[in-house]
Amino acid sequence: MTATSATDTDTALPGEPTLLHHLAIFARAVAVGRFSDTVLTEAKYCLLDTVGCMIAGARLPEGRAFAQAEAGISPAAPGIPAAHVLGFDLRLTEAGAARVNGYTGDILELNDLIGGHASIGAVSAALALAETQGLSGVQTLRALIAGIEITARVNMGYRESNDGRDNRPFTDVGISSEGIPSTIGVSALTAVALGLDEVRTCAALGIGGTLAGWCPVEVLFGVGGTIKPVMFGGWPATVGMLAGRYAAAGVTGPTHLLESPVGLYATLAKGHDPEIVKGSRGWQLERPRRKWHACCGFIHAGVDGVAALRHRYGRQIFEGATVEIGVVPPVATVISSAKLPETETEARFSGRYNVALAAAGADRIVPTHAAKAAEFLADPFVTAMMARIRYVGNDELPHFSHSHVRVLGPDGEARAEQRISGYKGSAAQPLTHAEVMEKFLDLASPGLKEPRDYMDKVLTLETQQSLSFLYDDIHAQRI
Repeated sequence: MTATSATDTDTALPGEPTLLHHLAIFARAVAVGRFSDTVLTEAKYCLLDTVGCMIAGARLPEGRAFAQAEAGISPAAPGIPAAHVLGFDLRLTEAGAARVNGYTGDILELNDLIGGHASIGAVSAALALAETQGLSGVQTLRALIAGIEITARVNMGYRESNDGRDNRPFTDVGISSEGIPSTIGVSALTAVALGLDEVRTCAALGIGGTLAGWCPVEVLFGVGGTIKPVMFGGWPATVGMLAGRYAAAGVTGPTHLLESPVGLYATLAKGHDPEIVKGSRGWQLERPRRKWHACCGFIHAGVDGVAALRHRYGRQIFEGATVEIGVVPPVATVISSAKLPETETEARFSGRYNVALAAAGADRIVPTHAAKAAEFLADPFVTAMMARIRYVGNDELPHFSHSHVRVLGPDGEARAEQRISGYKGSAAQPLTHAEVMEKFLDLASPGLKEPRDYMDKVLTLETQQSLSFLYDDIHAQRI
């Protein structure tokens, strides 16, 4: 299949531009290198952070099981573009490789929160397309930048509208939207990788949004099984790459999909901010959000608030007390379950469990807290603390990265309180590049031949003509 060249004459978008039109024009600008050095640097750290999560996830039983399933479903075959799976001695179809990499990278709940998990889908697709299309480091980074930024702008276009107050509660819509913007972003990434013009790029975005999975909230905060890690990365990567190839062949899609009265934003929110989507409020990549805690991002502010109180007053401040955690209202109902987690996924999405760990002594939630949840729950302090944690909606908080934590005595009087205006890793308190590198080495070193050399190559990707080191320099497991 021959992709449409950026120099083709049929590049003009007709009529009054829609939001998808604006994003298509933006994607073409990224394709020719119109972005700052800061954006380029942050994109490389997105790649590093996400690849680290993938390498770590490939060494877990869930990652191996998913890879084994895909080995039977999506084996490489003559005449079909194929790509490597990170951490395994395995090549699959382009889509299969992206699904496995996206799955393994999401298992630990440590992949970034830029625009709502933007990097996991974009990196999964970029790795596959770099191999099947023979992209250089520069070409891969340009496609990656388009994918991450467009994912983030689409998601933040409603999530941050009116300081987040336009969001419909999860209990109203049942959708955790991250996979839908991610699919639109990967569609843009694929269009850049294939060299599509603005008209076909716009078509790809509309097709991707049409075919995207709905990402049910039940999978995250109910009884979701082990399928969850494919929702925000692997599946969006698959569908976004498919959308780009459909558009390359001349298939078209809905151009008003975002702002239509019956479109995405009307489904998920009571309003949206078109200026965020257009980029008038700046680049999302210049305000990176990366995870320090291995749990749902909605939980981080409460964890940091409780840990700060423990440091100030000692663990005894929580004895016999109720801990009230104020969060933005749409979040309160989904992370407040009193159920003791029975699986690793439930542990990563239980607000009470992770906050109780912080009260007990954890400054950072790490993968072991989910993997060995039964051991931590054997501590009477943790289970007793879980029963005394209460989440409440607070309309005064502007974003889920903020929280107001109060410790209340038996009489209801406040013993202590802590306000968090941006948890560690949020846009207000971003991880330093040194901390991102530390996180990468912690996660990936057991799976790498030369961890620091690998890291250095990722962080100088624009100088790399071949990206084969990304999979060749990993200790590959046999399926």
